Amino acid sequence: MSRYSNTTMRHPAKLLSLTVLSALLVILTGPKVNATSPTHPTLILTAPSPPTLSQNPHSDRLAEADQLLHQGIEQSDVNQFREAIQFLEQALKIYQETDVREAFPEESRVGEGRVLGNLGHTYLSLAEYERAIDFYQQVLTIFQEIGDRRRESAALGNLGNAYNHLGQYERAINFSQQSLDIVREIGIREAFPEESRAGEGAALVNLGNAYLSLAEYERAIDFYQQGLVILQEIGDRAGEGIVLGNLGVVYKNLSQYEQAIAFSERHLAIAREIGDRVGEGLALGNLGVAYLNLGQYQQAIAFSEQHLAIAREIGDRAGESRALGNLGVVYAGLSQYQQAIAFSERHLAIAREVGDRAGEGHALGSLGSVYSDLSQYERAIDLYQQQLTINREIGNRAGEGYALGNLGAVYTHLSQYERAIGLYQQTLAIMEDIGDRAGEGIALGNLGNAYSSLSQYERAINFHTQELAIAQETGNLAGESNALKNLGHTYFDLGQYEQAINFHAQSLAIAHEIGDRAGEGTTLGNLGNAYLRLRKYEQTVDLYEQSLAIAREIGDRAGEGTTLGNLGVAYFDLGQYERAIDLYEKSLAIAREIGNRASEGLALGNLGVVYKNLGQYEQAIAQYRQALTLFNELGARFEEGRLLGNIGGLLNQQDHPELAIIFLKASIEVREMIRGDIRGLDTELQQSFTGTVAGDYRLLANLLLEQGRIPEAQQVLDLLKLEELREFTDTTRATWTGNTLEYSYAEQAVITAHDSIVALGGEIVACEDTNCAELSELDDQLEALKAQYDQQVTAFQATIRANRADDEIFQNPDNLSGDAEELLSAYAAHGQTALLIYPFVLEDKLWLVFAAQGSVIGSLEVPVSQSELSTTVQRFGELLTASTRLDELQATSQQLYDWLIQPLESELAANDIDHLVFVNDRVTRYIPMAALYDGEQYLLERYTISTVLAPGLTDTTDKLESIDQSQVLGLGLTQAVANFSPLPAVDIELDAIVRSGADDALGIYPGQVLLNDAFTLDTLKENVRDHRVLHMATHAAFVPGRPEESFVVLGNGEQLKVSDIEAMERRLGNLHLVVLSACQTALGGAAEDGTEIAGISSYFLEKGRAEAVLASLWAVNDTSTSILMQRFYELLSSGELTKAEALRQAQLSLLYDESTETRLAAATRNAPVPTPREGFAVAVAEPGYRHPYYWAPFILIGNGL
Repeated sequence: MSRYSNTTMRHPAKLLSLTVLSALLVILTGPKVNATSPTHPTLILTAPSPPTLSQNPHSDRLAEADQLLHQGIEQSDVNQFREAIQFLEQALKIYQETDVREAFPEESRVGEGRVLGNLGHTYLSLAEYERAIDFYQQVLTIFQEIGDRRRESAALGNLGNAYNHLGQYERAINFSQQSLDIVREIGIREAFPEESRAGEGAALVNLGNAYLSLAEYERAIDFYQQGLVILQEIGDRAGEGIVLGNLGVVYKNLSQYEQAIAFSERHLAIAREIGDRVGEGLALGNLGVAYLNLGQYQQAIAFSEQHLAIAREIGDRAGESRALGNLGVVYAGLSQYQQAIAFSERHLAIAREVGDRAGEGHALGSLGSVYSDLSQYERAIDLYQQQLTINREIGNRAGEGYALGNLGAVYTHLSQYERAIGLYQQTLAIMEDIGDRAGEGIALGNLGNAYSSLSQYERAINFHTQELAIAQETGNLAGESNALKNLGHTYFDLGQYEQAINFHAQSLAIAHEIGDRAGEGTTLGNLGNAYLRLRKYEQTVDLYEQSLAIAREIGDRAGEGTTLGNLGVAYFDLGQYERAIDLYEKSLAIAREIGNRASEGLALGNLGVVYKNLGQYEQAIAQYRQALTLFNELGARFEEGRLLGNIGGLLNQQDHPELAIIFLKASIEVREMIRGDIRGLDTELQQSFTGTVAGDYRLLANLLLEQGRIPEAQQVLDLLKLEELREFTDTTRATWTGNTLEYSYAEQAVITAHDSIVALGGEIVACEDTNCAELSELDDQLEALKAQYDQQVTAFQATIRANRADDEIFQNPDNLSGDAEELLSAYAAHGQTALLIYPFVLEDKLWLVFAAQGSVIGSLEVPVSQSELSTTVQRFGELLTASTRLDELQATSQQLYDWLIQPLESELAANDIDHLVFVNDRVTRYIPMAALYDGEQYLLERYTISTVLAPGLTDTTDKLESIDQSQVLGLGLTQAVANFSPLPAVDIELDAIVRSGADDALGIYPGQVLLNDAFTLDTLKENVRDHRVLHMATHAAFVPGRPEESFVVLGNGEQLKVSDIEAMERRLGNLHLVVLSACQTALGGAAEDGTEIAGISSYFLEKGRAEAVLASLWAVNDTSTSILMQRFYELLSSGELTKAEALRQAQLSLLYDESTETRLAAATRNAPVPTPREGFAVAVAEPGYRHPYYWAPFILIGNGL
């Protein structure tokens, strides 16, 4: 039964997102572009004293130009930028007229500079940064030509500001520093004491802006504080307010929210004091963002709405757009996605209306984020692509990097990690190019998280280590804390909880040092999660309590609710159910207060689990239904599937198996839809997927078998095999077949009625949110629906058993899944009568589900527990050594035979079966079925034996072609490499199997041999495409539960990892057979279930790759392996035998100490014995090879034809 955990303290990958940046309203400079405001923190060109014009005939033209300039400035002040450009361009033409220039050379040149500067400001406001820079460069040239150092300083400052907007921070710093150096020159100070002081303050603020963008917060604070002192000294209250607001942004980024709020409140007070309505709106917006980060959503909404009201009142369309964008982000945080979309779309519309290209990009990013949260990934990708295009058009390199990061986030959600990695690498390249070290660190962190999702933990750790190094080099303590946190998460995923604790503890120390109380709280929660996994409940509770105290201290209501839920999980594990209920209810109350639907659903689900454990089933069902309503409304399909599984499990506990089956089917239907859509899951959900999903599949299969519904059970078992492979290989791409489970008419009526209750519950929730007048009427409808559902359930239970015999879906053997039927038919077409056997292992029993052609299908229950079976399998594995006495080995083998084969003997005899095809489960995967002993013979002596991962993954469309069309790529290792012994017989083996050229008379199949240093990853990639058989005679290690650590040893001693096999996907399409000779797979301990055996093979057997794999379950004697492989190929080359039959006869040749000719004659029922080719002689086996240790480990997986 699934338990919900609110361990959201375990943050997912931190992804670069303009959605977040746009929400922060980082006030780097004031929004007004005003040529007559010399004390503004942006270095703005000031108007000179008007010239004496009375005696000059061209004075009217100059006056007209000045008037047009003034009108342009006025239009810009009210954000009418296009109109402003028209006036400014007219003024520019006049200033550049020859007559005006000759009559007023100095005034016209200065006027030209002023117009160009204001055109630069206007295009900057329109986010057309490259055009703005072009105008600023012209301004700089003019004032350098005429030797006006004061205005040169202003032009340099404006260039610095523009490059900061473009994300080119090093250039921004360079220009701002040049500006600062000029205004500090003695001559400038003496000539223009007031203006130079204002310019110095502005340059310092611009430098602060650049370092803020680079996340070098201490340097940013230092420059802002210096600038603030000057602005206060000269009485620039507006500038003082803006710098205070910027300091608030810095402290917000440092997660020091109290400081951030204090600075924003001081900004707000000054703006109100001087009547700066724009500044007032911006301060309110920043306060809204601070409260958003604290999880105080209602406060955030209130401040954002005030900002919106002011912007509308003063006609500030750009401000209105930003306020709408912030409201969209808040509602997205509340999981109220339709509201979020509505606000973000209005944000987008206004940004487009006023020509704010940067704002348009922000709005597109916000919408993309919402659609990503809704799992509407195609739409999110389209929006992020538009965001990327805009940032490229306006030359915003930083914005381009953020958009690429957003796209990477979507592909991460889609589990398309390789594609996400490519996008993150582009982000990293941009951040390195523009010198954004903080952005570089975040990109490295994202890459690390993506590789963690691929279970490539070594690479993940490498990237997080680089992320950590950058943070330490730049003195970015917040970044350092985050990198340590990421390392902690990676080791947590590896199950190395002590290491995780070490990294989280370091992260905690830094958070404490820099006063990041929110970070402290989060990291304490992460530590609590690790101690919870270690079942150290005293430490867990203490850490969660500390985290809770901090959340309450800083007013983080969302964090408080999450931590209360985590405490509930801890007390649930301790069996203190009443305490857990109290904590879950408190968590629920906070979730409802702040309007967080997802957290509300989790709390309800957890309450349901507790009530179920207390035996209060009606209460549990009620909680589950409420949670199901919320997750249905949110489109949270994983949680929806888990809840349906919980309801099914609860109904089974109440002894209502027929009803339980309905809800378990619904649960699996949702899971299969998730797989089919390739919907990505959170890291936490992926971790819980193995325990919850497979459990529901097993429970459903068991209930169906107990009810005698064998065809349905067989379909569930097929889906279960695919699910286990997905868990092992961490891929959803190639293991979804599109198969679904059907409902009977009676079942459909029940699930439809239940869906109606859930849907009406959603209407009631929406009504409660709006206090609609129909609430009472809807409540009455819900009661009526519940009563109707209860009546339907009663009728269903009363009639289902009586009607079962007439209900086709229960008993019709023709309902055998199409994949299984196709597999059996393929063997029949080649003259073999096969029996498909599913050993299905449960805690207290073993089911044997079987199927054969001709509508033969059935199941048998064997009274052996999983523990007893596992112990016996483990003992069998220990006895399978060359030194074990045969009678001792055979006794254990016979016990396994009695459980797995003896119950089927009557079916085997009645259907004249000659080929057993196993779809193994759990520890049965470790059993070499060929070595099962009936008291007189091994199973190998009576049947051909093969294995499939699942019928749906088995391609039986063809056999291996004739010898000349079946080229073999033979790869081998004969020499010793690190930690692995030499394999001298490999050279003989490959020489006997592969015919390397026309003059090679010894080999069997044509092909190519690469030994030792010639056997590398590159040579494998270069040559595998041209061969039908890949034969690797080398060492390997297949590590249970750690596919990223499993590998095949290459000839040069390097490792061929499963990720390398994945990367070679397109090159494997011509392969028919892969042979892993002399390889090793651990026999497994008590905690392992053998999934890795099927999982490794699945990398070669995925669609479009090989059709069969021949491998060994354990490392075998080098010489005996070489002999068996030579004999396998010699028998296969006869054209008389299938792959499975050839393997059987090769194994029997060792068991009986007979030649291949004898075995071929026996296999073909005394057909003429082919004459061996001249010069060929298979190595002679010694009598000592009759022990099962030598021949039993080899298994054929996949197409046995």
